[in-house]
Amino acid sequence: MWTINKDFTEQPGVVGVSSADFDVSRSTFLRFRFRLLDDDRNVYYEGLSDDHDSELAFAPLDDFGSGYAGCVEIQYLENGSWEPL
Repeated sequence: MWTINKDFTEQPGVVGVSSADFDVSRSTFLRFRFRLLDDDRNVYYEGLSDDHDSELAFAPLDDFGSGYAGCVEIQYLENGSWEPL
């Protein structure tokens, strides 16, 4: 489960875009910060996810970033620095 909470492209309606399985009552499980980048390493979006170390950690990129925004990389915040998957 994931949601976008920051949009650096300033496109209307992107903040709040969430995974199909998003459930507000379970949003406390969204503890892992991620960001989506294009191939020039420009940050387009940041969000929160409930997973950061399995195949499901790629879901924000697979579901939203690559098709909608042309993002090619997802990074998670770990110990104060952004780490690519």
